[in-house]
Amino acid sequence: MSDLMHGSINKEVRRVRPSETPQGGQTLVEFALVVLIFLVVLFGIVEFSRALWTYNTIVQATRAGARFAVVEIPSVTNNTVKNYVVYHNSAGTGNPVLPGLSTSNVTVTYTRIDPDTGNPVEATLLPDKYRSAYVQVGITGYTFNFIVPILGSGITLPAFTTTLQLEGLGAF
Repeated sequence: MSDLMHGSINKEVRRVRPSETPQGGQTLVEFALVVLIFLVVLFGIVEFSRALWTYNTIVQATRAGARFAVVEIPSVTNNTVKNYVVYHNSAGTGNPVLPGLSTSNVTVTYTRIDPDTGNPVEATLLPDKYRSAYVQVGITGYTFNFIVPILGSGITLPAFTTTLQLEGLGAF
């Protein structure tokens, strides 16, 4: 009986259940906001990494194609150079180095120096490798597609070109 008297040391303690606290939903809202920010940052990093890898692959493909055009015997239509840029082999077999890249995205231009004016002039005979001073291999119109289409489905990348000098081929 002394436990129930006013001023006694032992008081009845009422326990509050967690569902009765007014802060029960606050944790869920905070978690949702943090997860949303985390996922946007995570997918942004993934997309940026893929875009950087794509940029590097295109640059390396144009460099390899220009080296191939300088070293190899030219074909009549430059299809072997275009195949090498897209497939890394002159036959054009296998998978392209990038999804969606085709030979229609590749340009090969031989340029000679006009001996009278000293200005560069695009070679009229294709490929005029033996009369040209340098070759330019480019990739234009390639579309980079996003995995997570937050900013749209894809973007068209700018043109990439590599120019190499042709040496010792009997140029004028």
